[in-house]
Amino acid sequence: MVQPPTAWGPHPEPLAVDSAPLPEYGTGSLADLLPTLAAGMGVPGMTAAIPELTPADRNCVFLIDGLGWEQLKAHPDEAPFLTSLLAASRGGTGRPLTTGYPATTATSLASVGTGLPPGAHGLPGYTVRNPATGELMNQLRWQPWTEPGAWQPYPTVFELADRAGVHAAQVSSPAFANTPLTKVALSGGTFHGRLSGEDRMDLAAEQLAAADRSLVYTYYAEVDGAGHRFGVDSDTWRGQLMYVDRLVQRLAEQLPPRSALYVTADHGMVDVPFDEEHRIDFDEDWELRAGVALLGGEGRARHVYA
Repeated sequence: MVQPPTAWGPHPEPLAVDSAPLPEYGTGSLADLLPTLAAGMGVPGMTAAIPELTPADRNCVFLIDGLGWEQLKAHPDEAPFLTSLLAASRGGTGRPLTTGYPATTATSLASVGTGLPPGAHGLPGYTVRNPATGELMNQLRWQPWTEPGAWQPYPTVFELADRAGVHAAQVSSPAFANTPLTKVALSGGTFHGRLSGEDRMDLAAEQLAAADRSLVYTYYAEVDGAGHRFGVDSDTWRGQLMYVDRLVQRLAEQLPPRSALYVTADHGMVDVPFDEEHRIDFDEDWELRAGVALLGGEGRARHVYA
């Protein structure tokens, strides 16, 4: 029997410290999703930390970059299929997961793939200080290059599943086939590169049906790209949401027997006005610069090295 797809969207970055949800490590964070699915397939060493998830022989995780829970709830007209998954009265079982901290792509993807929080897997931000060189290292683009295993030495959930006889596969853009981030966060089993979203959905469904036990991951980046370039709620962003909603439905309609589809994201997104009132310029304030050797992280979550 095919289980209904489930929408598990991370909260966006919080707007106020006193209302910020803490990461629910061990009970309901992004890092707990794959281990819970793998535990249900009998992979040794995995813990089912999210008890609401019913075990399935075939599991597919579709990660939509940048689409948080609040954004989805605010745009039901653009995403009717995804929205239907949120309503228990219509068969949906969606509820929010929390991201780790900070909620940025490299950190979150590593948590998804390894099942570990940021402090354990070694990718704690967008840019971080390399203790060996003192330089800032961009963990999304992996520049300057350094040995990936030095940052993330643990096996991924896909690797552990593959060793346990589960068919593991990733279906994503060909551009990500050999990147260091893919190596440390999502390696294990086979990687399949496809350019179009439709081709990814079709191949993900094929890979899901390729064995009695399957763990398949697929990914779409352009919702996040449109939000960064044009803002959440822009026509371009709404168009991307409409498109990805159709992709999810396309994949859901092809699910083989004894399978489940989980739709999630790596982080949410909020628009920040680009004006002086909403900006704090480190370079223009000597009091902020005093005693600071290096400024890392990113605008949403700064790393200040004394």
